[in-house]
Amino acid sequence: MTAENKSKALVLSGGGITGTAWELGVLRGLKEGGVDVLDFNLIVGTSAGSSVGAQLISGWGIEELYNLQMKPISETNESTVEFDGQKFREMMAAAIMSSPDSQTARKRIGEAALNTKTMSEEERLEIIASRLPNHQWNNKISLIINVVDAETGEWKIFDKDSDIPLLLAVTASSAIPGIYPPTTINGRRYIDGGMSSGTNADLAKDEDLVLILVSEPTMTAAAMGPTMHRITFEEELQVLKESGAEVMVITPDETSIKAKGINPLNPEKRRDAAQSGFKQGLLLADKVGKFLKAIN
Repeated sequence: MTAENKSKALVLSGGGITGTAWELGVLRGLKEGGVDVLDFNLIVGTSAGSSVGAQLISGWGIEELYNLQMKPISETNESTVEFDGQKFREMMAAAIMSSPDSQTARKRIGEAALNTKTMSEEERLEIIASRLPNHQWNNKISLIINVVDAETGEWKIFDKDSDIPLLLAVTASSAIPGIYPPTTINGRRYIDGGMSSGTNADLAKDEDLVLILVSEPTMTAAAMGPTMHRITFEEELQVLKESGAEVMVITPDETSIKAKGINPLNPEKRRDAAQSGFKQGLLLADKVGKFLKAIN
């Protein structure tokens, strides 16, 4: 069977503002190298990946989307958010270690998010709206966006059949606990889909070829003890393998890691992250192209 007859999925991980930029950079590099980055039946987006996925289905070309990352921050709605990685990890650890299971851990993280003072939901919606060229779902390319119910810890997915505005779905999936406000949708409050999994790649188990972009290499690390994730990346790969899918994973190279910096929410780093991603994508284009066109 040729790859032209195989179903293909693109999985886009979380990773903040710099992760968004890096993923768009990689995709533009792949496109420049001859890979059709819109030739996918399914896109799975989590957190930053939901924003990238929404941009990909917008109807804009990848070059246009990449160029948005080149705009000076002064010409955008973006602003630097102070991100204390140590404090964030401590909040997560406290919820995880006091919980009997991963859903309860997510629920307690949600409780912390609901009780933390952040910017308003309206302000956050305006920021996400400015990132999306089109606020409509695409009927031709399936996009799945991952979120977590802040009150129950339940993992949920939104797609074009959910009757949920795309803007709200992306904003909810990107609502990092303690940093951004939980998003209200039909009376429920939702937080970052990355609390379920950084990639949620197992959602692509019904596709033949699965390309996964992981903007933070730590997301692929094996779980050491209790976690809030419903599934580990290793387990996701096992699900895909057992379903018969062929998988290719791309993570940032050393240059991209350095370019992204230590604060994933720093918009001043998005230009560097996008440019390093572009160079990496260009280098990988031949390999990715062969993977997506392989004959078995």
